[in-house]
Amino acid sequence: MRRTCTATIAGLMIGLVSVSARADDSEKCAPVNAPITASYFVDGCMSPFGICTAGVIPSGLVTGTTLFTVLTIQPGETEDVLLYTGEFVISTFFGDIVIHDRGALNSVDGTFFEFDEIVSGTGKFTNANGTLFTQGVSTPTGFDSTISGQICGTPDEGPILD
Repeated sequence: MRRTCTATIAGLMIGLVSVSARADDSEKCAPVNAPITASYFVDGCMSPFGICTAGVIPSGLVTGTTLFTVLTIQPGETEDVLLYTGEFVISTFFGDIVIHDRGALNSVDGTFFEFDEIVSGTGKFTNANGTLFTQGVSTPTGFDSTISGQICGTPDEGPILD
């Protein structure tokens, strides 16, 4: 069972490797490694499945709030694995980061792993690109996880405050 979940996640990684190599050598990249705590909410949730979370990233480059909306759900290779996609938005003091999220959730132990491709942004993150990875565990009220990777294409002359 654990082997199948690992194989599913490895398959997702292979399929998404090309999106993680978008930054060229001239772009400035910054590392991301921070905890996320998120809770389910219903009012205002735009997911066709009624699954949304709102959360907090308390530290690092992407300190701010999060909003995740599940857009698709499908079974994985085993009955224990659920595959999903969604929109993940991180709102910081310096702007927003819009992410296309692809993930796998193990329904037996609640663990999950996600590939988070940056698709657009505002403010300091207007030209941002890169791939982030989120992994963690579901809780009765939401998720506890860590987001890591790198964000490239942000200006290095300081934050944009307008």
